[in-house]
Amino acid sequence: MKTLALFLITLLSLPAWSQAEGDEQARLAEIKQRIESLQQELNQVRGQRDQLLEDLEDNEKDISGLHRRIDQIREGMRSRSERLRELQQEQQQLQESRRSMQRRVEQEIAAAYRLGRQEQIKLLLNQQDPQNVARHLRYHDYFLQERSRIIDSYLETLASLDTVTTSIERERETLEAEREQLQKRQSKLHNAQKNRKLTLEKLAARLSNGGGELQQLQGDRSRLQKLIDEVGHAIATLVSPGEQKPFARQRGRMQWPVKGRRANAYGQRRANGITWKGVTLRAKEGSPVQSIHRGRVVFSDYLRGHGMLVILDHGEGYMSLYAHNQSLTRNIGEWVESGDTIARVGNSGGLSQSGVYFEIRHRGKAQDPTVWCRA
Repeated sequence: MKTLALFLITLLSLPAWSQAEGDEQARLAEIKQRIESLQQELNQVRGQRDQLLEDLEDNEKDISGLHRRIDQIREGMRSRSERLRELQQEQQQLQESRRSMQRRVEQEIAAAYRLGRQEQIKLLLNQQDPQNVARHLRYHDYFLQERSRIIDSYLETLASLDTVTTSIERERETLEAEREQLQKRQSKLHNAQKNRKLTLEKLAARLSNGGGELQQLQGDRSRLQKLIDEVGHAIATLVSPGEQKPFARQRGRMQWPVKGRRANAYGQRRANGITWKGVTLRAKEGSPVQSIHRGRVVFSDYLRGHGMLVILDHGEGYMSLYAHNQSLTRNIGEWVESGDTIARVGNSGGLSQSGVYFEIRHRGKAQDPTVWCRA
């Protein structure tokens, strides 16, 4: 009775769960649409310098997309190369089996030829003792069955060898096509990087006139704050799973998103008077950027001044953000676990060196990352 009751409770709760899941997806779609509208507003072109920033954004988005596609092609090539090695090993084993079985088949055919077509009659006529006739007939049937099995197995090996050989040729052709595609993507990437360099030079020349750098930094900070406030307001109604560890309890225990040298300290004053609200971690370009805690991706796109940006919601008003990435590996709405790769280290957003700008926020206000992450 208890089992039946539990089954009925589960059955009755299914429609409600399905409806809640549908509501959640609809809410995520609405959030994504609101963020896209906000991005258009934040990235609106107003002057020549803003036009250069828009050109930079286009360059860096192209570079990010090319890096992501190159990574996918390389991963496919690694998988295909491994499959090719497995097929070649299988081919080698089949060839060895074929050689071994071929000798057995040749022996059987030779024996059959020597006995001729009337081999059963000849065996009977050669028997002097009638009591041995039945036993020898059974032995002869066993020999015929074994001979048939050897020949059938040999034919199956030949068929398998043909199939494997065809698969190897197909894998080689596909691998060569992917290699050509990779070279084309790398050539496009080289051109996109050249265009980015030219845009950065023009932008630097324009920023050097009339305190443009300070104005741009203030604009970048304002855009980020507006985005965080909007995202925080939009996700307020989303439900976080109850089984995850509260972010606040992980204080001082979390890993940094990348292993690298800290280029600045939280709260440190910059030359232009603005203070740092996060930490920049210098790391090798292309290195994996990892989530510091379980959370949901609430932003994964380009933001002017911060390049390819990921923001994770960890519940209870806590967020972490990772800026200036080369490429992004997660989309809005996805759940990630602590240590999952969410991006690749880069220099987007106009940086001259590769690294990750990392912030932790609680209800929109910046927190010192060194308090939350291990020393």
